[in-house]
Amino acid sequence: MIRALGERTVHAGIEDSMDRDSGVITLPKLRMWLRPDGIVQVVLAARAALGLEDAIAATEAVTELTGGRRSPLLVDLHAASRQDRSALREFARRGDVVSAIALIVGTPLSRMMGNLFLSMSKPLFPTRLFDNEASALAWLQEFVG
Repeated sequence: MIRALGERTVHAGIEDSMDRDSGVITLPKLRMWLRPDGIVQVVLAARAALGLEDAIAATEAVTELTGGRRSPLLVDLHAASRQDRSALREFARRGDVVSAIALIVGTPLSRMMGNLFLSMSKPLFPTRLFDNEASALAWLQEFVG
């Protein structure tokens, strides 16, 4: 029985984090889902600070949701904490997965994090900061498909 549990742990992955009925992938520090309009929506947990492992898992989750197609991301940074530099670099280099990113900021901290991402990472795809979801979604529509 211990062996079966050990095998289960070793083989756990993104597919184990996905609620098949809702299409939501829940990782320790974030939730994401593919919206009907083709945009991947990502919400970070309150005060979540992502590291490189989290960034890799998030990228794998986006690939799982989209079937490997490049897609725009809507990322809600309202409640997030400062992110690790290696995580920012991982996100920025993934032009094979992401067509554009809209970062929703609403606090001085989230605006600082968004500006940090843009200045340090130099993403390979269009990236903009927004104060609200509606304007972010309107901009991301250009990158669907």
